[in-house]
Amino acid sequence: MAGCPRCNVRLIKRKTPNGVVYGCPNCGGKHVALTVLRKVGATRDFLNRVWLKARERRAPRMLRCPHCGRRMARIVAEHAGHELSLDLCTLCRAIWFDSAELESVPKIPPPPPAEAPLSPKAREQLAIMKITVDEEIRREQEAASGYAPPEWWHWIPGIFGMPIEVDAPQRTSRPYATWSIAVLTAIVFATTAWNLKPAVEQWGFVPALAFRYGGLTLLASFFLHAGIFHLASNLYFFLIFGDNVEDHLGKFYFVLLLFGSHLAGTMLHAAYDPRGLIPVIGASAGICGVLGYYAVTYPWARLGFLFWIFVYYIRWFQVPALVLIGLYLFLQILGALTQTSGAGDVSYLAHLGGLIVGIVVAMVVRFVRARETARALSG
Repeated sequence: MAGCPRCNVRLIKRKTPNGVVYGCPNCGGKHVALTVLRKVGATRDFLNRVWLKARERRAPRMLRCPHCGRRMARIVAEHAGHELSLDLCTLCRAIWFDSAELESVPKIPPPPPAEAPLSPKAREQLAIMKITVDEEIRREQEAASGYAPPEWWHWIPGIFGMPIEVDAPQRTSRPYATWSIAVLTAIVFATTAWNLKPAVEQWGFVPALAFRYGGLTLLASFFLHAGIFHLASNLYFFLIFGDNVEDHLGKFYFVLLLFGSHLAGTMLHAAYDPRGLIPVIGASAGICGVLGYYAVTYPWARLGFLFWIFVYYIRWFQVPALVLIGLYLFLQILGALTQTSGAGDVSYLAHLGGLIVGIVVAMVVRFVRARETARALSG
């Protein structure tokens, strides 16, 4: 949990009858989820207007969300002739309220006494509250019974054990760097697939000859792939997660992260794999860096997985990105221990090196941006 976006003080978690509220002991600000606001009686019209304004691309993004670190949309909501300036995170679905702002949120008036007949307005408000509660129950039941993807093509990566984004973080720019690198990688594969072995022998990274061609094979090995499934799986992960990382980092630093992770993973492979003459190819190490950055930056982004046993058992599960990357890191460590004995044809060491770089870079970026926000607010 990051600190208060206003004064960088660690937020205090408070449990209320309606849900969890995070408060700043210094400035009195509060971070409240939309579901909690519904339960305390905030009007549906107000919450809908706030949500639609936050989803607009032109909404300015100022403070960073205490949960995911993403910049929140700054919106102005009108009520009873007054204006409320609020900050809403569309990923976490939560609003940051400065001191005393939460009390200004319009609330549904309490119903009249039971013995008195309800007015049409009161009945309407009760109906709205029932719809809200029913929606919360539906979501809880969906989480308990499993997730079904809305798009038919999601079943294709699901069958092959690859994740899909259930609710992808919102982007503010087009991922041109991600698209360009993916297209270039596909073009290189198309030109080498018909005669792959000579290309791998010449341009693959050979640990015993790490700096041949002036070290150019360190870069060239990124674009070479052993087959169509190797290419398709790498590009799938790259396109699914790379766009959000590029949006968060910016194009220049995104490319630095990608090839820095590739370099680190490749050199870790060279240092500890005993098979020094076998070429190493593929973009996996760089993409692992992107995955590590994504998981730290959007830890609660939900990913869907399909678990199936022929036609007897088919079920989708939702997993937070942070949980997934923790499991993936553990598996890469186990694989790397096996690889150092000279077994296997997958470079877990390269995956591990890229993954660590992505995680460390994301933590550094998060810390630096929190310091910049605190400095800007104090200045």
